Amino acid sequence: MKQPSKKSMKVLIIESTEGAPSRLWSIFADPRHYNNPDSLYRIDHVVSASAGDKALEVFNKLHPDLVVVDLDHGGDDACRFCQDVRNHEKDRHTGFVFYSQKMQNENADGVFEKVLEHGGDDFIDGKASDREFVARVNSVFRFKVMADRLRAVNHRLKMLSLTDELTGLSNMRAFNIDYQKLIKACRKGHCGLGVIMLDLDHFKSINDSASHLVGSFVIGEVGRLIAHSGVLGKDAMAARYGGDEYIVCVPSDSVAVVWDIAERIQDLVMRSVFKKEQYTIKLTGSFGVAWVDPGFDGKSDDLIKGADVMLYRSKRHGRNMVSGMILRYPIDFNHVGRPHLVDRDTCRDNHNIPRIHNA
Repeated sequence: MKQPSKKSMKVLIIESTEGAPSRLWSIFADPRHYNNPDSLYRIDHVVSASAGDKALEVFNKLHPDLVVVDLDHGGDDACRFCQDVRNHEKDRHTGFVFYSQKMQNENADGVFEKVLEHGGDDFIDGKASDREFVARVNSVFRFKVMADRLRAVNHRLKMLSLTDELTGLSNMRAFNIDYQKLIKACRKGHCGLGVIMLDLDHFKSINDSASHLVGSFVIGEVGRLIAHSGVLGKDAMAARYGGDEYIVCVPSDSVAVVWDIAERIQDLVMRSVFKKEQYTIKLTGSFGVAWVDPGFDGKSDDLIKGADVMLYRSKRHGRNMVSGMILRYPIDFNHVGRPHLVDRDTCRDNHNIPRIHNA
């Protein structure tokens, strides 16, 4: 029967690096201790380092699967090192085994508890044979593998819970979490903030003339265009707002930057051709832009509301266009007028009061 392939493991031993090779080094450097049918792993790399800053430096370079700590050498520093690793590791678990030769003959009460409290997986004293040592390391490595799998599954589940399945963009749950962080930064004066709302024009006709499956395909493709075309830049975030509507949030000290992103998405949608089954579809989108100065202290929902109002202004004025406003109080969202409205040219003015014709 074919034996299952063994997993590769990298080991960091924290011990005194002076003098003759230690028992720990002999165990992990000698293949006979782990090249046996019962072992789950093969050791590809073994590194020894002293406790302290040197250990952390080696750890960050090696990214070991297992750390074996000589308590007789490292003591409290090694325990603090383990705790520090536990506090910072995210996507992977590092196995930690603590070892002491001296404590087999001394009062070791509380040592195991201390090791566990600092994040260790096991404590082995000097009475353990090499075979027992390897077996217990196997157990720690088995736990490490299971923990990594669990973390990977949890990460995928988290991503699924924050992602719109159709478009691959963030869903509104994820958007609201990040949006509140950006609003907080804006309130502190770290950045201005803009919101873009996009609605696909005459989208109902696609569902009516083709099918809802074709309509869903188009919604997904537009979402992927927004996400992967590079138009957003590194700081903006986008989400599917619902149906055929999308929302983009852009931290920027200039409303012109937000406007440019809206126009680039508009051009991207307008130039795209969507083909599904026997259908070839071209469409346009209507956009609304709202922006606030750094230090904004109003309601966070008002910025989204302003972009939504501007979106429907674009719809009323002929579709396939961008309408925008700068949100400053006082404001009546039912009658947004010249003190707030901007267009392509006026949003680039350096004057404090925007101007727009045909308000």
